[in-house]
Amino acid sequence: MTVETMFIDSGVVVAGKIVLTGWTVGEDDPVTFRLETSDGRVGEAGVECCVRFDRADVAELYGHAAIDVGCAIGIAVEPFAGLDLVGAPLTLTVLDAAGDIVHAQAFAMARLVVGPDGVAADQRWPIDLVIGGALFAPAVARALQWGLDGGCAVETPHIFLDSWARVGGGVIVSGWIENAATRQLVVLTDTLDAARAGSDLATFDRPDVADAMRRRGAAVETSHHGFLTTLPLVDRENALLFVLADHGGRVRPLGALVLAADRIDSVENALNNFTTHFGGGALPSPAVMVRHVRPLLTGQSAPAVTHEVLRLREPTAPPRLSVIVPLYARPFLLRAILANQAAYPAGTEFIYVSDDPRQHLVVRNYLMDRRGLIDRPTTLVINGGNYGFSVANAIGARVASAPLLLFQNSDVWIEDGQALTVATAELDRGRFGIVGFRLLYEDDTLQHDGMVLRRGRHVHDLFAAEHLGKGLPPEPIAADAAMTIGVPAVTGAMMMIARDWYDALGGFDPGYVRGDFEDADLCLRSVAGGRPVGLVRTGGMRHLERQSLVHSGGDALRSAITYLNCIRFNARWHEDLAA
Repeated sequence: MTVETMFIDSGVVVAGKIVLTGWTVGEDDPVTFRLETSDGRVGEAGVECCVRFDRADVAELYGHAAIDVGCAIGIAVEPFAGLDLVGAPLTLTVLDAAGDIVHAQAFAMARLVVGPDGVAADQRWPIDLVIGGALFAPAVARALQWGLDGGCAVETPHIFLDSWARVGGGVIVSGWIENAATRQLVVLTDTLDAARAGSDLATFDRPDVADAMRRRGAAVETSHHGFLTTLPLVDRENALLFVLADHGGRVRPLGALVLAADRIDSVENALNNFTTHFGGGALPSPAVMVRHVRPLLTGQSAPAVTHEVLRLREPTAPPRLSVIVPLYARPFLLRAILANQAAYPAGTEFIYVSDDPRQHLVVRNYLMDRRGLIDRPTTLVINGGNYGFSVANAIGARVASAPLLLFQNSDVWIEDGQALTVATAELDRGRFGIVGFRLLYEDDTLQHDGMVLRRGRHVHDLFAAEHLGKGLPPEPIAADAAMTIGVPAVTGAMMMIARDWYDALGGFDPGYVRGDFEDADLCLRSVAGGRPVGLVRTGGMRHLERQSLVHSGGDALRSAITYLNCIRFNARWHEDLAA
């Protein structure tokens, strides 16, 4: 593409698309658009639709005979998830087919709000153009046109909102619509920035609604009047959702749902409802989870990662082992962690990473007050936000200075440090790339003795990590048996790895949400790189398990997060594991 001159005049988000309007006197249409925020976050997407129109003023200015130099451009908004698009200063860059930059400018995206008279004329006409250019599915296009024309809906007896809840980067909405399962429905936000239709809406049985419809003489075509769907985050009070029925070329408004404060539900209830209505008694299918839940839990704007380092006690000699302990929601565990330092071998330094802004002051004061009692090299890292397991450990690894890294949960207690000495020797010999440890519950039963990866019916036959023998007494180790054995994977609750190998593998994958499957993923990457995973079976270590995770959301939220991470893990490893 050769662009002599071009400019983008305006842009709006419309039903999951970005609509840009401008002009170009180049011969070809734009190919790719990139948007960058002031803090360096970038999104990029190809042009889906480009509609040319007359701009005689531009043509005359540049001496062109043709006047179709105006362009209305449609691109998908999904690749820009996590960027603050509306109202924030952006840099817009246009790329040609070869990936070369052909145009760049400062830019700001606008927000539409549908009122009694539709939307302002200067925002309406570019959307009209791309609707005509078939950027949207027909049902959504007709619903958008209804909104542009000033179609105003009110609450009616034909629809009802039971509840809605904010989850991550979006909302879950649940209620009922008369004969929902037999209609071609479209749910449209009053900002026109999101629309849901067809498979985006789940319908389910609501016999109570059917009975009420019969009592008032309404036609009952199905018992499935309940509906549930997900939408991008609603950031305004008393936002509206328009509900429309599409009848092959005509849109009939059924009413409006008001997302008011008195209908806000808990996240746990919302996700329980989601699981129930999309998947019956089991979890929803992976496709449904990826389509509906993943954007809610992962679509938040990514915060800039910052941290502060406090050296509580400096090492007198270069350390051999850096123990990295993320701290979240359970600051009282610091008492045990500090008391436990003496159980580690000489040459150990400790890196405590506070990843919970609610507890920063408590953690800082506790350690500073006891600074004189700390006799091992100890550092406190205060994260600028709650970054999750992978990023917190990555920050700890950057601060650490030893050639060996031990990633340890805050709820692990060491009674005998012999296993750590064995693990360091195994890594020195190069027999293993990662070494884990046998971990016991407080009643001496097994919490962890290595992990295997097996298909699970509860996760739609995906491969999941299973802790063999969990909850059972550990089998005794014969006197002549190897102290360290090879296993498929080990838990990140207690995992040792050489720094150079950790760096070569790229560390824990931050694409997993809030802790689950990062450990198995790292282990499989180590094996794929030619270094197997080992397990030290000497015992002497206890793990109270998930003391912090229970504070990162209720059962429904944690179940959704674990399942999403399982889906991500299988997207990467399913073929290898199946073979």
